[in-house]
Amino acid sequence: MEASQAYKALNIEHDSSFDEIKYAYRKLALELHPDKNESERDGTKFRLITEAYHLLKNNNKISNSKHRETDHTNKKTKEGQKVSRTHWGAGNERTPEEDWSRYTKEAEKSDPGFWRSYVAEFWKNYESRVNQAKNQQYDFDITREKKKDPDLFVDVDHSLCIACCSCETIAPQVFLVDKALRMNPKSNVINQKGAKMDKIMDAAQTCPTKAISVEEQRTGKRLYPY
Repeated sequence: MEASQAYKALNIEHDSSFDEIKYAYRKLALELHPDKNESERDGTKFRLITEAYHLLKNNNKISNSKHRETDHTNKKTKEGQKVSRTHWGAGNERTPEEDWSRYTKEAEKSDPGFWRSYVAEFWKNYESRVNQAKNQQYDFDITREKKKDPDLFVDVDHSLCIACCSCETIAPQVFLVDKALRMNPKSNVINQKGAKMDKIMDAAQTCPTKAISVEEQRTGKRLYPY
């Protein structure tokens, strides 16, 4: 399925916000769920809108990630330019080497050989320090990325659950719908730690009736519904 097909399946415009996408999906899910609609017992349309929703959700995540990376890069570039002007050029666009030479002409003339050796050693050490700082920042970023997900408590409110199966489709190691029950089946949590936090949150957010609640165990903070 392509994005254009997904928008068509959810009956929304291509420039719709993600909030509008979620609203459209939840509305259609209630209308097309086999338990609610006698003419849709095979679940074909319900599966189609679920696939469309997840495609657009993933596209939205990728788009937001690219925007954050661009903003971060622009911010670092501006900060770098500010530091460069403060330390080396009093507002001009000279490189450090060019700017430095304005204040070292006498030393260069008095002993050219010594000065060339000194300058070469200085910039070698300078580049080494810059690279070391970059490596330290990289190590910090890697450590931050490896930070563990918080322990979650996940629950399903059976009074709201309509067994639409989207939670089981996204996180089958966490949720299970009892399909043996022909009358009013429900979803149950079979493993609180069966998936990563983002998978569990995706499953909760796609439930059209908001029957799934997610909390952080240590603090008791409600993560969803908000």
